[in-house]
Parts: sequence; structure tokens; C-alpha cells
Amino acid sequence: MVRESYTPDQDRSLTETILDAIEDCKGKALLRTDFVLYEDINPDALNSLFRHDAQPRTTVTFETDGIEVELWGDDGVEIRVTDRPVE
Repeated sequence: MVRESYTPDQDRSLTETILDAIEDCKGKALLRTDFVLYEDINPDALNSLFRHDAQPRTTVTFETDGIEVELWGDDGVEIRVTDRPVE
């Protein structure tokens, strides 16, 4: 499991922070041209949900590429990425 934090004043986007956490969880760099987050969730919608004046206590969970990504926040975003066992 990997945990990351994000605030809108950082030099990277929420999407980049999520992708970095996924890379940390997988233990390898993603080929970002091949790994497309849009296939599983709309990053623009995530940015809207978690902007600085967003509704407090927002939570989103989605699965992508064999992992589960959970985001929750209130004045910042906490990100948890968990490897999903293959069944």
C-alpha cells in the first residue's frame, strides 16, 4: 500500500500525484503513453471534485490496472493505492 498527499498549491497536478503513487505501488515506472487513466476514470472530474473549494469529505474509489485507488479529502487530498490480488 502506498499513501500520498496532494494540495492544489503543489507543482504537480492531482493526476500526476495519482500516477506517481501508482508507480510507487507497482515498484516500476509506468509507460505513461501506454497507461491511460482516462480508460478507468475522468481525471478532469477528479480535479473538479477535489479543487480547493470542493465539498468537504469527498471520497472516490476506483480500480485500474490491477490496483485500487482511493482518494478522500477536505482541504487537501489523501491518496491510497493498494495492489489488488489476482483471483
